[in-house]
Amino acid sequence: MRKLKASATPFTGANPYGVPITTGGWAGNGLVIQVGLIDYAIHKAFPALSDGRQVFRALDYLHGTHPGSDISFVSGVGTRSKEVAYGNNRADFSFIAGGVVPGALILKPDLPENSENWPFFWGENEYVVNMSPSYIALVQAAIDLGKR
Repeated sequence: MRKLKASATPFTGANPYGVPITTGGWAGNGLVIQVGLIDYAIHKAFPALSDGRQVFRALDYLHGTHPGSDISFVSGVGTRSKEVAYGNNRADFSFIAGGVVPGALILKPDLPENSENWPFFWGENEYVVNMSPSYIALVQAAIDLGKR
């Protein structure tokens, strides 16, 4: 656990958001969520190794503190949220409340893209089935941490 925790700092420290932002062909909100959940698990099992702060960093990022815009990547959550996404609703340009999209796509060399007007950019606008329950687990982790 100490090795895992020590290796996480350079992994997330390359940007001012404190989360791992992927730069491949698909935006990386799934990784952001997973890193928050892993930090929560480490905190619960080994509180001396982690304060659980990564949970809140991940939620901040998902809710609008990220490159390119201040839009929430969770439809229906936040003052401004993703309202055009690729899912079973794509043809009518509507949104599914609680749907989580992959997020900001970083194009070479370092240009963030988060198109808000075309649902067919699935790499940044697709509703990803496994991200919504993971997001709910992350919110529950934040609630639990907030009780302490």
